[in-house]
Amino acid sequence: ASNFSVLILGDTGVGKELVARNIHLHSARKDQPLIHLNCASLPENLAESEFFGHAKGAFTGAQNARQGKFQLADGGTLFLDEIGELPLAMQSKLLRVLQSGEVQTVGEDELKYVDVRVIAATNRDLKHEVEQGRFRADLYHRLSVYPLSVAPLKARDEDVILLAGYFAEKTARKLAIKQLKLSIEAQLLLKKYDWPGNVRELEHVINRAALKAKQHQWQQPIITIEPEHCELNLSAVNTLALEHSNQLVIPPLANNISLKQATDTYTQQLIIQQLKQHNYNWASTARSLQVDRANLTRLAKRLGISIKKSLSPS
Repeated sequence: ASNFSVLILGDTGVGKELVARNIHLHSARKDQPLIHLNCASLPENLAESEFFGHAKGAFTGAQNARQGKFQLADGGTLFLDEIGELPLAMQSKLLRVLQSGEVQTVGEDELKYVDVRVIAATNRDLKHEVEQGRFRADLYHRLSVYPLSVAPLKARDEDVILLAGYFAEKTARKLAIKQLKLSIEAQLLLKKYDWPGNVRELEHVINRAALKAKQHQWQQPIITIEPEHCELNLSAVNTLALEHSNQLVIPPLANNISLKQATDTYTQQLIIQQLKQHNYNWASTARSLQVDRANLTRLAKRLGISIKKSLSPS
């Protein structure tokens, strides 16, 4: 709820804009505007006008006066996305506004004062950019009064299924699907994938998978997303699996094997390994795999996994 400047750091696609929106909505400025400006898409010759506005006739093509993003955000919050892409010449002018609150419209001599909270975001390492002389150190310190780092999706695997379910609900409404669900095999696949494109990639994967599942199951009352609908890079899944387990080994796969067959092979070995580690206890194994016990036993039965118990004389 403070007026501190916030710098949001994180890879592309992790949801930095969502973080900025929530900061604004929980601040004292929530009833005032949140203005968005993508610094990466700014032509250098028009950047000053975008930030501070221009007077009529200030330059060729300026047929009407226009307010800049700082004037539009007065009293509210200005979100500067991809701040690491801002040209050095513009960085010094932005610093002046942050220090004094003074804005000078292009083509006018009069100074105006604005009350704007700035939230900036970048996928660059700004400390490294400062060391390389590509970003002003004084601007970096002015922006990063309260830095926030958003972890990549691969470091938040507990969020994957939650987010996938949310995107599935959104997609179901768009595609007029009454009921859309993710199979257990698909959930396991999603959790083991590395997600280089983060949350944005997950959303696109679910959108495409839902469309394919609807096409293949259009006569079914419940549409189920299966692994073959997800179009994930299997080598990335296999690599991640090997990183997480020094015992699980993915066997050589035939060139013409389907994604579903390969996923079943991996899932089967993972369940068997976890059963052994948990002394063939289904409940403990289900907890380690973060799935429901009943769902796990049904999946194991489909994959041909069974446990035979026998008594031996003492």
